[in-house]
Amino acid sequence: MKHLLRITLALSVLLLAGFSSPPPSGPVKKRIGGVSLVSPPNRVDDGWTDHVSHISADWVSILPYGFSHEGSPGLIYNLDKQWWGERFEGMTELIRHAHDANLKVMLKPMVWIVGGWVGGYDLKTETKWATWESAYSQYILESACIAQAENVEMFCIGTEFKVASNSREKFWRELIKEVRKVYSGPITYAANWDEYEGIRFWDALDYIGLDAYFPLVEAKTPDIKSLRAGWSVPFKKIQLLNKIFGKPVLFTEFGYRSIDNCSWKQWELETTPYNQKINLQAQMNAYQAFFEQFWDQEWFAGVFFWNWYINDNRAGGNGNSDYTIQNKPTEKLVQSWFDK
Repeated sequence: MKHLLRITLALSVLLLAGFSSPPPSGPVKKRIGGVSLVSPPNRVDDGWTDHVSHISADWVSILPYGFSHEGSPGLIYNLDKQWWGERFEGMTELIRHAHDANLKVMLKPMVWIVGGWVGGYDLKTETKWATWESAYSQYILESACIAQAENVEMFCIGTEFKVASNSREKFWRELIKEVRKVYSGPITYAANWDEYEGIRFWDALDYIGLDAYFPLVEAKTPDIKSLRAGWSVPFKKIQLLNKIFGKPVLFTEFGYRSIDNCSWKQWELETTPYNQKINLQAQMNAYQAFFEQFWDQEWFAGVFFWNWYINDNRAGGNGNSDYTIQNKPTEKLVQSWFDK
């Protein structure tokens, strides 16, 4: 409760500092039920959309990639040596596949930090930041132009830049203005679960975007009641953010591995091989608790589950502890909620 009070006071300070709460956007009429596509290394045909539609998903998140080096202001993207799905060529074709199958698209350009982590990316000096911001703006604006040309339904301007999003507010506000000049659809930013409270530009966006990997319960197979209790504080903080900024909340990236302890500190599980510590029930319980907690909230816009492999009938399965729900019991659970 004390922590929640601190958050309330911090957000109140934001408002007193010059932010005025916009009028509420009204209740969300239809939830976004989406999956985040793993960019394929080689060209694929449009058959991948069948499985997505089969689980009653109506959105996909498509992820081109750029690359920066830790401590360096350079940014490269759309290179011939990149995977097909990470380049503009593949991205554009995947968008067309999705639209042909009546799937809506969020375009979410990503950056991989070579030798580091995107949340900790910090260039220290104004000169380096200016160089990187110019390159990043070009990457995002080129992507936004493609989004406009292909009638993409939503655009994400950045993902998990914890240091940059909390300390470079002016840059992000200018970038949002520039994106709106070339792209007419709704836009969001995908903030990590430990980042979103420090962001001051939510008022300029259409959605509050969260990559919502909150640590909830430290147990191998937490039950649904414990998971709902674990959501209590994060849920109240997210709800408060919605009330202050009047923007619907979208989980721009979210999910759990089918692995022991999946609902705790997920980043500590990243090096565990996909054939070890398999726990299908833990994943099922975590997804069920999420749906029960959020799906009927009028301010909750929906979710993009991480992750979904294209054109691979072998993806997932009961012998796999990766994030994907493909060919696992959780797939049917997600379909039942998406059907609602």
